[in-house]
Amino acid sequence: MHIKTILSKKGQNVISVPPDTSVHAVAELFKKERIGFALVRNGHQTTVGSISERDIILAFAERRDLSELPVADIMSTDIVTCDIDDTIDGVRDLMTERRTRHVVVKDGYAFVGIASIGDIVKHCLKKCNGNIGNIRDYGVE
Repeated sequence: MHIKTILSKKGQNVISVPPDTSVHAVAELFKKERIGFALVRNGHQTTVGSISERDIILAFAERRDLSELPVADIMSTDIVTCDIDDTIDGVRDLMTERRTRHVVVKDGYAFVGIASIGDIVKHCLKKCNGNIGNIRDYGVE
């Protein structure tokens, strides 16, 4: 199964913020949207990085007051991406290898969605539960 299957169910919304957005404002956005990741795009809509819950926690461990700190000061510039036609298993392995909870999904050069570790786990659990049901239906326990 391909990552586009996950995006077809969850949507292809890619949330982004400008580099001068305060960390506090991003935390509020994460809470409101119930997300943990956003791209950072400049005024020309060029992606210059990403900001995640993990970036915020690591910054908080170094300095207590993040309220007015711009995300540009703590964002990651190494964005992990995959192709929309990559398999879910391949994306899961990429997340494990790169130690990331979010992968930006590309279709050609365009960013078309975000796959989170939660999306992958949800898919895997559904698949496992289906397999268990098939085994039970077959009469093997």
